[in-house]
Amino acid sequence: MEFFSPEFWNGLTGYGYVGVFAASLLGSLIPFVSGPYIPPIILAVMAGRLDPFPTALASALGAALAKAVLFRFFKGGRVLLSEESRKRIEPLERLVARHGWLAVVGAAATPLPDDVVFMLLAISNYSSKLFIPTVFAGKLVITTAVAYLALYWYGLACYIVECVVGEVNITHTIAIAAATAAAALAAAYALTRLDWARLLDRVGLKT
Repeated sequence: MEFFSPEFWNGLTGYGYVGVFAASLLGSLIPFVSGPYIPPIILAVMAGRLDPFPTALASALGAALAKAVLFRFFKGGRVLLSEESRKRIEPLERLVARHGWLAVVGAAATPLPDDVVFMLLAISNYSSKLFIPTVFAGKLVITTAVAYLALYWYGLACYIVECVVGEVNITHTIAIAAATAAAALAAAYALTRLDWARLLDRVGLKT
């Protein structure tokens, strides 16, 4: 059974909350892809095997741990920054230290590839210790929404699984991931080239 096949992810729900956790962990370790962990949540709740909120908790925990691993990997890229680049982004680092949690929660709470935002925050030296609870909070928002969607809006949940997710294949997944990764790298390069002291001063943000 292929790793990217719907059967693989959906089959994990047969292992209960541990299976939902595993689906979320494995799916979220794939960078720049909207996690394939959403359909298992829907199927587990729709089938009546699992309760919505514990399912959401298990999925959010798996996703948060996976994103923490990727965040540490992204942060390792800071060793490639020149001294000049580090000085340019120091004002941004101070801003991110105070308000970066908003970006983490906001990105994590959407079904879109959040690794673009997380990569930029990692380059901006956002705290790894703060990242874990904030990304968990964001993931809990979306997993809870999905779990209760499956419970109370059966028709829409079926549409998401059969018509939206069902149309995605490995070729689409790779193409989307490659395009998203390219956009993230371009944004990261731009971030290190901007004069953040002047830019933040112009918009009235003091660091």
